[in-house]
Amino acid sequence: MKELIDSSKKIIVFSGAGISTNSGIPDFRGEGGLYERVQDKYDLPYGEAIFDLNYFDSNPHPFFDLSREIVFHNAQPTLCHKWLARLEEEGRIAKIITQNIDRLHRKAGSQAVLECHGGYDKGRCRSCGMEYDFENYEKDIQHGRVPHCRCGGVVKPNVVFFGESLPEEFFHVWENPPRGDLLLVLGTSLNVRPAADLALKFTGLMPSILVNLEVTDHDNRFTHVIHEDLDSFVKSLGN
Repeated sequence: MKELIDSSKKIIVFSGAGISTNSGIPDFRGEGGLYERVQDKYDLPYGEAIFDLNYFDSNPHPFFDLSREIVFHNAQPTLCHKWLARLEEEGRIAKIITQNIDRLHRKAGSQAVLECHGGYDKGRCRSCGMEYDFENYEKDIQHGRVPHCRCGGVVKPNVVFFGESLPEEFFHVWENPPRGDLLLVLGTSLNVRPAADLALKFTGLMPSILVNLEVTDHDNRFTHVIHEDLDSFVKSLGN
C-alpha cells in the first residue's frame, strides 16, 4: 500500500465527511450525526430539511445558524488534510474532489480543490438573482443572521441544496477527467449522488484505494480497501 502511494505521481483524491470528523465536525448521516442533531435543535420536519430549498425559502434561519458553526467553527485541518496538502506541494496531486463544505482542504493549504457541493465563497439573492461575494455577507454568517440583498431578498450561499445542480466545474471534470495514476477515496460511504458516481467512474481508470471506517456498498470496486480512521491510516504510512 505504502509503495503504491509513494510511487504515484498524479493522485486523484475524493473526500467525504469522514476526513473531517477528527476536527470535531460530525458526519452527516451517522448515528448522532449532523442531520439528527439539527432536526432536534431546530425542530425540523426531517434532518435533511436544513438543505432543502423549499424549507429554506420558508425559514432560512436554521441554515444560517448552522453556517456559523461550519464557517467560523474553530475546527482545524486534520493530519489527513495536511498530508494531502503536502502531497500537492510535492506536485503529486492531480485534483482533490470533496463533498465537504467545511473549507478544511483549503485551510490546510490545498489549492487544486473542487468542492462538488459548492461553498460559501459566493452567494445569490433568491429574489432578484444578484450575486454577492462572501465578504458582502460574511458578518451576517459570523453572527448567524440571515443576509439580505438590497432588494430585500435572502442571499443564499452557493452551497448545493437537494435538487440543485452541482457546479459547472464538476461536470467539466466529469467530461474531462484529470490524468491520474492513483485514486484515493477517503472518508465517504459513496451514497450521495451524483458526486459519488464521479469517484466510482475513476475506479475503472486507475488503481484505487478506499479508506473508510465503515463497509460501503462499493468496496468491491476498489483495488484496495481499508476500514480505518483516516489519521491512523496516514500515520501508518509514516506521515
